[in-house]
Amino acid sequence: MHKTWFRHHDLTTAEADELIHRYTLRNVKTEKTLSADPRYWVVLALLPEGRTEPRVDKIYQQRCWQ
Repeated sequence: MHKTWFRHHDLTTAEADELIHRYTLRNVKTEKTLSADPRYWVVLALLPEGRTEPRVDKIYQQRCWQ
């Protein structure tokens, strides 16, 4: 299965560490880099890519809401 890097932008240190911890429990390769703004982090996760695009959620596509 093909894998690509998914980016999580502008995370605080606590958010980045929690996200890395959760990915590590699922055996997902992660990288943590400093953002352009030194207060925030960017977390990269190597995730599998699906063959088909996700289905569109039809819940909020009623005529009365358009």
